[in-house]
Amino acid sequence: MKRGISFAIAACVAVVACLHGGAIYAAESSNDKPLRIAVYVGDGARNVGAFRWLEITTRAKNCTSVPVDGEAVRGGALDNVDVLVMPGGSSTDEALSLQEEGRRKVKEFVRRGGGYIGTCAGCCLVMQESSEKSKKKRLDMIPFTFGASGGAATMPVKFNDKAKEMCGIKKGVWKVRYHGGPVLIPGKPVADAKIEVLATYAGDVNSYSSTPRPSMAGRVAVVAGTYGKGKLFASAVHPESDVNDHGILRGAFKYVSGRNLEWDYPQRKRGQLVVGMAVDYSFGTETAKLIQRLVTNGEFDVIPLSAERISKEGVLHQVDAILAPDGPGISGGKGLYSSNLARTREFLKRGGRIFAWGGAAQAARKYCPEVTCVADAEAALAALRAFAAEPVPAPAAFPAKVAKPLKAAIYCDKEGSNVIIARMLSLSPEYEVKFLRAADYAKGGLDGIDLLVQPGGSCKGQYEMIGTNGVEALRKYILGGGRYYGVCAGAFMALQQSRPGWPRLGIVPYRGDDPSHYRGGAPIRIELSEEGKKVFAGSAAKRVVEYYGGPVPVPGKPVEDADVQVLARYVGRTINTARPEPVEPMDGRWAFLGGRVGKGRVFISCPHPEFTECTHDIVRSGIKYLTGVAPSPVYNDRTRGAVTVLYSTSKDDESLKFYYNDFLRDRRFYVRTGFDANDYAHADAIVTAMSGASWLDAPSVRRFAKRGGRIVLVARSDKERAAAAKIAGAVVVGSCAEIPAAILN
Repeated sequence: MKRGISFAIAACVAVVACLHGGAIYAAESSNDKPLRIAVYVGDGARNVGAFRWLEITTRAKNCTSVPVDGEAVRGGALDNVDVLVMPGGSSTDEALSLQEEGRRKVKEFVRRGGGYIGTCAGCCLVMQESSEKSKKKRLDMIPFTFGASGGAATMPVKFNDKAKEMCGIKKGVWKVRYHGGPVLIPGKPVADAKIEVLATYAGDVNSYSSTPRPSMAGRVAVVAGTYGKGKLFASAVHPESDVNDHGILRGAFKYVSGRNLEWDYPQRKRGQLVVGMAVDYSFGTETAKLIQRLVTNGEFDVIPLSAERISKEGVLHQVDAILAPDGPGISGGKGLYSSNLARTREFLKRGGRIFAWGGAAQAARKYCPEVTCVADAEAALAALRAFAAEPVPAPAAFPAKVAKPLKAAIYCDKEGSNVIIARMLSLSPEYEVKFLRAADYAKGGLDGIDLLVQPGGSCKGQYEMIGTNGVEALRKYILGGGRYYGVCAGAFMALQQSRPGWPRLGIVPYRGDDPSHYRGGAPIRIELSEEGKKVFAGSAAKRVVEYYGGPVPVPGKPVEDADVQVLARYVGRTINTARPEPVEPMDGRWAFLGGRVGKGRVFISCPHPEFTECTHDIVRSGIKYLTGVAPSPVYNDRTRGAVTVLYSTSKDDESLKFYYNDFLRDRRFYVRTGFDANDYAHADAIVTAMSGASWLDAPSVRRFAKRGGRIVLVARSDKERAAAAKIAGAVVVGSCAEIPAAILN
């Protein structure tokens, strides 16, 4: 299809002239009066996205933000606002909640001069009806219909000249959160609408379904334009989810309101209680008002909790207390008490507290009686404050190592490492860990090792660095009885060579359909084979795991004295978030392999189950498959009052020893790796080696330092110390042993 499609393109002067046309809104758009924003939080508006919109609009300067639901819209709430924000969730539920009268009022609000910003479901809501099923559930305000897609990923989205011209959004590719949003398909012209395409998908993802669908690459993702005298901005992706994408939101507000909005990113205060707000399902206006209070009064460090975040990210390890509010449906119930019930009970067992009221309290009485049930939000706040005033108990000790722990080795060099599996094994009492450099393979580094983890990174780079003698030593280790866990690049390593110049061990009768790393990364569904059901006993037959450019094995040549079986297959059409060119489908191809090779055993993990806590059982089962002993699921839960540290690990020997032997076990700190820009406002300190600190120049890190966050840099040479001295607010230390004092003082 043609890019930059324009429907009834208006002259630029005319577009600007109808910015807030109509006497009702003309005075209110003046910059000396607060911009009035309504955020829809009724049925259909779900999860973390609605929370983020409330954060952004409540913190925006020279603005007032009011939460509304369907009843409020029908009652005339839009008569007193300038912009309506419609978050993601379910456009069908949003439409049903608005009812015919509310849908009419939304259209009339924009037609008379109001501004509209919709993301994901909020984008779908303003589309045209595409079927009888959606009849009377879409507002028919833009000349596009719903195109189904699916899955979730950080998607590349390409903004064009119109985005720069109309909204001031920087032209080029932005990486934006995508979660099942639509592809916008050109439809019939809409009376009174002049809509421009601002952005198209620059990649493809359809990771949960094997249903054939066209590629998303090059198709419409974001549009904006006029409807009557008003303006709207409709995005199929979620720029509200990541602070790095808030430039897109500023452009959206600039376009629909004529105002340059700014909002604060408050920094947590050291020692604050970390409070999670359960936001599954729609939480309604009363809970929304509570959220607005909590994110602005600075009393607690508040983060949103959803079932997905709890299961995937293990976010309960980060919080001290949870508010499970009332709202339409059981807002706090499903996320805490059903799929995450075991995690919830562990959270309570370690001293966390949950304060529930309304529908969430009803669910608690049924599923989890340990929860503290209160009458309403005010009672919950009182109980939360009382909990914050309680003395902090002594932290629990890490379990001691067993008498004879198994010896695990993990390759760690510039071409690959795996912090997550290394952390899992180092904290487990059943294992002790050592790190292997490339040169160690040829020098007896594998002697006496019960388990070798060959991690992700660059397979070709690892192979070449390990060298001919090291590779031969690795081959002998496996064939002679070693236990090999290969993930991503480590999975490639075990396969047969499939391209000239890309050497592999060739110890299993499979090869990769290279170059699969072009597929990019996203979650994808897998399905266990009958043999896999035995290996992953108790696991669901279908799971969603994180994939990031790993191999997609296909049959290779027979291998003598090897019995390697398929343990799981991919269920998903394709992943290609790295580039727009199509790639071979993954559906039905193999994701996990395992079996005997000579006297040894291999477990080949093509995706990355270690990336999300909800699939850590796959990692532990894979290790048990090799050694007979699963590492205990020991995690570094946050001790109340602990300093939250975002730690970017270095791979030198001193840093590795400090991190795994000392820092992780120091309960004064809660140490996180794998963080993103959203985490900075909820951390006390950032620690990294100066040798790899180029990322500290990011705007989000500069804001962190400006707000008072502590940055600690390990600089060992005069050159590094000179460079570190130029980073404003940074504390420079010469060794890892100095890090704790630098954070605390």
